[in-house]
Amino acid sequence: MNGDSMDSESKACPKCGGEMRQGDMLFDVSILMANPMSPMGGFSAYSAATMSDQTTASPHWEEKTGRRKGFILKSDETKKMTVKGYRCILCGYIELYAAGEKKQD
Repeated sequence: MNGDSMDSESKACPKCGGEMRQGDMLFDVSILMANPMSPMGGFSAYSAATMSDQTTASPHWEEKTGRRKGFILKSDETKKMTVKGYRCILCGYIELYAAGEKKQD
């Protein structure tokens, strides 16, 4: 299944037969900030929501490609894909799909 067909498809819920709507799963982001007075080794977590009203991150799927990269220090090559999904408007069931290459930040 490619990302384009997900946008135009009309899906029925496999659990109850209700209508499935496409959406994105996002996470509120907390960041670690250095705080030398913290009892936790100099780091403490601060909610990013205090710095910005909408600080979120999208999840991604990462898998090994089976190839190795690097000249001297070899490491496994990985492929990152965005995660898209559908939610049933009747029962709340959620389906997630790895839907194409993730753009590098």
